[in-house]
Amino acid sequence: MKRQYLKFVRRFYKLLRDPKVRKNRFFSGIAYKIANRRLWIPCRATVSHGLAIGMFFSMMLPLPFQGFFAAYFAIRSRANIPFAMLAVWISNPGTVVPLAYMQERLGEFLHSKLGVPMLEFLNYSQKVPFLETRCNVSNFVVGMVMSGVIASALSYPLVHLYSLIFPDQIPARRTTRNRDVMRKQ
Repeated sequence: MKRQYLKFVRRFYKLLRDPKVRKNRFFSGIAYKIANRRLWIPCRATVSHGLAIGMFFSMMLPLPFQGFFAAYFAIRSRANIPFAMLAVWISNPGTVVPLAYMQERLGEFLHSKLGVPMLEFLNYSQKVPFLETRCNVSNFVVGMVMSGVIASALSYPLVHLYSLIFPDQIPARRTTRNRDVMRKQ
């Protein structure tokens, strides 16, 4: 896994350092921020932050540009950019319908059992075309945000546990060896 990750990172990082990309009017403002080496070297802290950001935005279903939002917030919080952008693909076109159904049910549970207040301006129901159920938009929004918070909170212990079990895959700290691997291109 580490080889594929480093191969992907090297290729993408080399593309970002290209003078044509840096001089492009769309990327010139953020190219130097994205090309920061520290955001691409995997260590336990940056990977867990990047994965948490990516998991949160993967649960925000109506957003068509989840990867851009995840990358933006990964840059702002100095988290690992590739993990943030790759985690967004959990909500791919094949998993959108089950995720939306689960989020609506989670919101309904939070409203009925835990007494979370209803968002009144979104309190209307719509019949789902191929199912025999009705979807409340307020339940969906509350469930979507809460599932994003739960998924991002679960990513921290999972990354740290994975790093403890497989210390060669995700090191605890950035080492000189990790930096030297990024320099070889």
